[in-house]
Amino acid sequence: MEEVAKHTSKSDCWVVVAGQVLDVTKFLGEHPGGELAILTFAGKDATEEFNMIHPPDVIGKYAPDACIGLIGGGGVVADASGAPSGGGVAGGIPMEEVAKHTSKSDCWVVVAGQVLDVTKFLGEHPGGELAILTFAGKDATEEFNMIHPPDVIGKYAPDACIGMIGSGGGGSGGAVAGAPAAGGGGGITMAEVAKHNSKSDCWVVVDGQVLDVTKFLGEHPGGELAILTFAGRDATEEFNMIHPPDVIGKYAPDAVIGKVGSGAPAAAPAASGGAAAPLLDKGAHGKARDWSKNEKNRQMRMQGEGRIHGWFGALCYMVLGFMKEILFTIVPQKNITLSNDRVGLTRSAMFLFIF
Repeated sequence: MEEVAKHTSKSDCWVVVAGQVLDVTKFLGEHPGGELAILTFAGKDATEEFNMIHPPDVIGKYAPDACIGLIGGGGVVADASGAPSGGGVAGGIPMEEVAKHTSKSDCWVVVAGQVLDVTKFLGEHPGGELAILTFAGKDATEEFNMIHPPDVIGKYAPDACIGMIGSGGGGSGGAVAGAPAAGGGGGITMAEVAKHNSKSDCWVVVDGQVLDVTKFLGEHPGGELAILTFAGRDATEEFNMIHPPDVIGKYAPDAVIGKVGSGAPAAAPAASGGAAAPLLDKGAHGKARDWSKNEKNRQMRMQGEGRIHGWFGALCYMVLGFMKEILFTIVPQKNITLSNDRVGLTRSAMFLFIF
């Protein structure tokens, strides 16, 4: 953040959103909300304010070249001139290159700024090959987000991401050459993750990302045991119950060492943060909503309050809901006066029921 804090002017403006460092200097004049809305957060972390008013795919849609790296202890890698070094998102893969890969044997698509090689996944897609091939060589972000939760790529096709969309200038990464950027490899198997289950060597999986949290154990607000309970395992469900989606990017951006997959583990963890971090590690950075428990919660509601069908059931559950609110209003409360007179409180509860 010390490096980010140096770029606070209209001619050199960086901001941080969900762990990503964005150089928004060229975008200032194009921002619909005006330059001042961005300059207010120049050199700072704007994640909370950004997520309040923007959908999760807005950066990939309107400023795909802005991302120059991930926040971390080492800062953003820069060359002698102060500009981000090649290999970051700023280079990226141009849409012209993506447009060349449109066949069943060589199929690329773009989702939320990520370039995905889905050739091997075509036969496994539940919706059939045609649903993907329709968007081969194109940006499918809008249609994808209509029907998929945000963590579906990390879950079912973690090896598909080969880079980020961009202008194509100055990228030293081999994404266009057909290989994923450093840090992903063929993915890290769960068998490999399971070997790292001690206090001195602790890995966990969250939303398809493999995290080395060994150094973070002592800093975890909930204590070491809360993490060690899931050492060497997938902790996605429990993690999403109690954490906001951007917490990894905020407090442990260097923990991500790769994605879960069927291939061999990555050769080594990426250097701490910065533009040298893997381009694959989108993780929680693009999330504004967490849909991971959506289906389970829906089923619980239907099995509980969905047993009485129709308008009569709706009326019954409405009355039940009102009565619960009244009881919760009256019973737990304590009056200030020693007489313990609850007349006023009861009257308020009855007004709540009636109106």
